[in-house]
Amino acid sequence: MYSSMAYPTLDPVELAFLQKFYDDVRTEQGFDGNSLAAHDLAARIILSYQKGARTRIDIERALTV
Repeated sequence: MYSSMAYPTLDPVELAFLQKFYDDVRTEQGFDGNSLAAHDLAARIILSYQKGARTRIDIERALTV
């Protein structure tokens, strides 16, 4: 079982924000939801959020690095 300290959960507001961000970027980029590119995008968004990016601008900046 994973420790909640090592893998903190997202509250519904955070999850909705990240889902909308993902959907917007995926649509802009033209990625199919089941494509490798879409899965990579989702992972990069979550990783940037875990590293402290909390705004749309911060996450966009993290994705371009």
